[in-house]
Amino acid sequence: MIKKLNNLINKIEISLGRTKLISLPKYAQIEPTNRCNEKCVFCPRNEANYDVALGDMSFEQFKNILKQIPTLIDIQINGLGEPLLNKDIFAMIRYAASKGISVAMNSNVTLVDEKMAKELVSSGLGLLKVSMDTTDKEIYQSLRKGNLENAINGIKNLVKAKKELGLDKPSIWFNSIILNQNIDELLKILELGEELGVDQVRFKPIDTFDLYQKDSLVVENSKLLATLEATKEKSKNLKVKNNLDKLIDEFKNYYRPPQKLPCFSPWYEVYIQYYGGIRLCCEFYSKKYDVGNVFEVGFKKVWNSKKYQHIRNEFNTGNTYFPVCQTCNRFKRNIEIYNKLKKLKLR
Repeated sequence: MIKKLNNLINKIEISLGRTKLISLPKYAQIEPTNRCNEKCVFCPRNEANYDVALGDMSFEQFKNILKQIPTLIDIQINGLGEPLLNKDIFAMIRYAASKGISVAMNSNVTLVDEKMAKELVSSGLGLLKVSMDTTDKEIYQSLRKGNLENAINGIKNLVKAKKELGLDKPSIWFNSIILNQNIDELLKILELGEELGVDQVRFKPIDTFDLYQKDSLVVENSKLLATLEATKEKSKNLKVKNNLDKLIDEFKNYYRPPQKLPCFSPWYEVYIQYYGGIRLCCEFYSKKYDVGNVFEVGFKKVWNSKKYQHIRNEFNTGNTYFPVCQTCNRFKRNIEIYNKLKKLKLR
């Protein structure tokens, strides 16, 4: 009941443009660790100016967060590290699921043997997004500094565990970042997903943060769109689900946002680091973007602090003044909310 009421109040507060909120977030991304067993070339944690020491969140700290934000409906348990490196990860998933929270997680699954696969499948996890950007072991090594065979074995173990335990969850998706290095492999990635028995392949253009605007990783827009459309046509006979239709639509209609588009993220979501740092969303990769600390001050005090209220006021007018916001490609949700408010003459 409290979650439904919070959701209703949240929608009203967004509509009214309130900056001091009664409602709390309904979605959180929580980072269990920023340690990783791979070293992806597109990950901010591998930049020379990454400003956070390596460490893990404890199970008690995780429970503390959920206690402070009892309104959460969905959580994503990962950040800039490999969540399976945290010894308490399965306890975290089980605890969140026991609270009626839908739990998702990103992983490279290179650590998943048969025993871990069964524990992960039976943990209550709802969605597992597997980092899989290529079918070529040399490209995988160059992009992630890891072993493709280990990742494929991890997926096989998970699919096998689901069958043996007779469980439909977690849904297993490929989370495939589109880069110049793999732009010609999209069809092969779909074929691999079908071969391995994953539930869906989800493509996503690289998050540039404010680091890679001129980098060789980023695919030029016209080439990206043409490749997505060609891949959609060539993959018609494949049965594995994918997001090509949705991505093409988003690219055509949402990847070029109008000027001064409000961002409503600071009203309904939050990103919490392993050490308690509170950030607006997962695009904010640096400690310089911390708005406060959930363990030091308490979430509610930070959520309605003068700093957070100032950010909401700026975002409500479309003044997304953080450098990282200028390269954000998460416009669809904001445009949908904005258009609804315009119809109601609230914008």
